Amino acid sequence: MNELSSLGLILLFALFAGHLVKFLRLPEVTGYILAGVAVGPSVLEWVSHDNLNTLSVFSEVALALILFSLGSIFEIDRIASIGRGVARITLIESAIAALLVTGGMLVLGQPWQISLLLGTIAIETAAASTLMVIRESNASGPLSETLTGIIGLNNIFCLIGFSVVAAVIDLTKRDPNGTLLPTLYRSLYPLVWQLVGSVALGFLVGVLLASWATKIVEHGELSILLIGCMLLCVGVALMLDLSTLIASMSVGATLSNLSANSKRLFSALSRTDPPFYAIFFVIAGADLNLELLGTIGVLGIIYVLGRSSGKFLGAHIGARNAGLPEIVRRWLGVALMSQAGLAIGLTLIVNRRFPEFSGTVSTVVLAAVVVYEMVGPISARFAITRSGESQPRVPEPVESMFS
Repeated sequence: MNELSSLGLILLFALFAGHLVKFLRLPEVTGYILAGVAVGPSVLEWVSHDNLNTLSVFSEVALALILFSLGSIFEIDRIASIGRGVARITLIESAIAALLVTGGMLVLGQPWQISLLLGTIAIETAAASTLMVIRESNASGPLSETLTGIIGLNNIFCLIGFSVVAAVIDLTKRDPNGTLLPTLYRSLYPLVWQLVGSVALGFLVGVLLASWATKIVEHGELSILLIGCMLLCVGVALMLDLSTLIASMSVGATLSNLSANSKRLFSALSRTDPPFYAIFFVIAGADLNLELLGTIGVLGIIYVLGRSSGKFLGAHIGARNAGLPEIVRRWLGVALMSQAGLAIGLTLIVNRRFPEFSGTVSTVVLAAVVVYEMVGPISARFAITRSGESQPRVPEPVESMFS
């Protein structure tokens, strides 16, 4: 099957699965992922690995649009009101999840390098699927607000933690006859470059978007401008080996703080992006290798249990420490279970940078991702519903092309 027919099949299966899971009271995200599993190499093989590689550009665009929307939480007024509490909660839940996974691996006799790498990867919570559930549920309230803020910071903390651990591993592998400073520079440079360079790129693209948006009124042109800027941002980030995640969030943050028209642009995005999101999650499902579930073993079980317990316990402690309502303390950890994008990206870095540890790290993380991508959206939807923040969505009036 060629790429165009695969793309059409992905969209149609996404639409069908999205309607089907509504009868089962499951999130649409879960339906998209299951549709991907069905048509992908693990089951029907209607969409091949070659098709997935070719269509991966759509995943990059969709993820950029999702993270662009997430960047709006970094508006200065919002940060002033909730930023400190959210940062504290994110730090606590990230630290406890990392400690439990790292400790569990050490107890099982794994090398400290593998234990720390798995511990830092365990920090990540999937932004895409969690935000999609919030959006689908039309959720509004303290839990949704806190959850959105945590997701934005969580991925940054994960990237920083992983980079620091990778630098420490590099330093221990240093030639005793070599000099320290060059090794330290090679180890820490990727962290500084990814953080500073990605934020700078996002800021520049955000300034371009904010200044040009003032001259556009028509909705279609707004969509063209927005998608064009995000394609430019992702393309340059990949070319310069920057973080597409941080760069995309920085575009949204810059727009929110510089443009009075930011709400109009985010509204235009919400009418344009559903096909991209559907493609993204179906491809994510098709990429899941179900055979890994049979190889998860004791290490994978400890990873899943340690990360889940850390997220739940850390979120509860952090929310209590921040003085948030009881309903948020009870359900925040349940909503943080998803794991996918950045975690998979970090395993690829491990494969390239530390091949001696890649076998164990890749097997554990990728098997856990299969579990979390199935369970995570359902648990997030459950938490939002039980907190009472899920709101019925009012259908938009249908405009006739002849009116």
